[in-house]
Amino acid sequence: MPIVRFIIALLLLPAVASALRGVGFIVVNIGNAINDVTVPFWLGLGGYFVFQIIFFRPLKTYVFGHELTHALAGILSGARLKSFSVGKNGGSVVLDKANLVIVLAPYFVPLYTVAVVFLWFAAGLFWQVQPYRPWFLFLTGFTLSFHVALSAYALRQGQSDMDHFGGFFSGVVIMLVNCVVVVLVLKAIFPSQISLKGYGVSAAHGCAVMYRAIYHGISH
Repeated sequence: MPIVRFIIALLLLPAVASALRGVGFIVVNIGNAINDVTVPFWLGLGGYFVFQIIFFRPLKTYVFGHELTHALAGILSGARLKSFSVGKNGGSVVLDKANLVIVLAPYFVPLYTVAVVFLWFAAGLFWQVQPYRPWFLFLTGFTLSFHVALSAYALRQGQSDMDHFGGFFSGVVIMLVNCVVVVLVLKAIFPSQISLKGYGVSAAHGCAVMYRAIYHGISH
């Protein structure tokens, strides 16, 4: 199985590169349209890093979200939660089964961002929330940066989660799914500026071009 996962990860590298390229184009396009609609998001995106530099890394908050994501992914996968704990030196979740989604979910699900987006749309069903949209965009950007920065930090420290399916395979999956999740989040907050179909077609085309280039390189 390890060799099979290694081969799969290797074959997915062009898909990761194409997906990252597509995200880059989307971010640049949003950046080129800086206005009163997008500025709060960019302020939130950069605001987290300013917060971290001036104050501290909110690691306990990250650990709580990390372990909660494990637990939620497990429950949604039909696993039974046996224990859940978060402390000063880390946290742990014990489930009666594990799979790829349960193990890696905290690294590609920005739980706090998902919570912000969910609460925004849920509140919109009952109240007039448009006057607070700048704060929604700020918090979305802030929590998205929080997820990316602290997930990267946690992975640099070494995570046992990565050992379940191998570091290389897990890393490729995390990068690929993160691209999709980021695009979905951006679509939710800027629906008129992003085409999911366009992103999918562009990513698939870029991936096909890379595969053809690799094939021709090997065959010649």
